[in-house]
Formats: sequence, structure tokens, C-alpha cells
Amino acid sequence: MSPYYENILNHISQYISLSESEKETLYSSIKYKKLKRRQYLLQEGQICTYDYFVISGCLRQYEVSRNGRENTVQFAFENWWISDWHSMIHSQPSVYNIEAMENSEVFMVEKDELEKLYAAIPQLESYFRKILLNAFISLQKRILFQQKTAEERYLEFIKSYGWFEQRLSQQHIASFLGITRETLNRLKGQQHKDH
Repeated sequence: MSPYYENILNHISQYISLSESEKETLYSSIKYKKLKRRQYLLQEGQICTYDYFVISGCLRQYEVSRNGRENTVQFAFENWWISDWHSMIHSQPSVYNIEAMENSEVFMVEKDELEKLYAAIPQLESYFRKILLNAFISLQKRILFQQKTAEERYLEFIKSYGWFEQRLSQQHIASFLGITRETLNRLKGQQHKDH
């Protein structure tokens, strides 16, 4: 049994409780993968077949616009899930890339395995429903977030995710905020002046 298995179990136990045999069933259904920095879990054009749970490290999901600009949709740190659900559910090529920002480790649950798990452990469906609802809420907040001015977005980012800054490049933060690196530097400078 992977020493990291406790990570996913602890996360799940915040929502539901599993028996020992259910834990074994879960463990036999997930795969472990180690990633080097800049390695891809998913690349644009591939069909996503897994949901990924981050054990350690940081992943970034982004798409590349026609003009070559990277638009970061989300980051995933320890104990976060990340995937392209549209690609996975509809078996269509993904428009996203999922890349390791640091050396990372993940658990992977294959789409068909997930369905089998729901049948074998019904309350796991409840767990994933809660995870997906939280993701949906985050997405709704992100839509409103994108309507705000660059300054408002930066201030909200610092308030909610200030700790991201220790682990992400300025370029990737700017991409997440939908601004240029120069604008980000200006906003940071302004923030330091105000405090």
C-alpha cells in the first residue's frame, strides 16, 4: 500500500466514512504516478480518461488561444482534484493541457473504474458529488472574478490565494488573472506602496 494512500483517505474522510474493505476496494482502483516539473498529464487534443488527485506538488490546467497566449483555468495543489470532465464524459479531444508546475505525485482514477467504484461503494458518489459541487461553485466565482478590474482581481487573488505566490511564477499568476506580467508587476508595486 502506498504511503501516500493516507492523503486521499484523509481527504475522503472529511466527507464520508469508509469501511476497511471499502478502503481496499478504493485502493485497488487507483494508480499512482510521479511527474517531473513541466511534465504533462494531459495535452490538448488527447481524450482525458482520468480524474487526478494531487498527493504532492502543483498542477496547472490551461488552454492556448489562437494568438498563442496561455490562459490558466486552474491550479491544483495537495489534496485537490483536477481533470477535464468535458473531455472525459463526452470522449472528445481536450482543449486543455494539464502540466506539473513542480515535481508532483498524483493518484489517477480511470473513468470506467470510477463507475465501478460508485456501484461498489455508493457513498463515494456522494463524496464526488460534493467535490464537483465545490468545483462548480469555484467556477461560478471565477466567472464573476473575470468581470472585475485587473486591480480587483489581483487583490481578491492575494486575499484568497496569497500562498500561491510562493510556489508559482509571476507569468503563471498573470495568466490565471488574465493580465500581462507587466500589469501584475505594476499592481504588486502599487500594493507595496499602499502598505
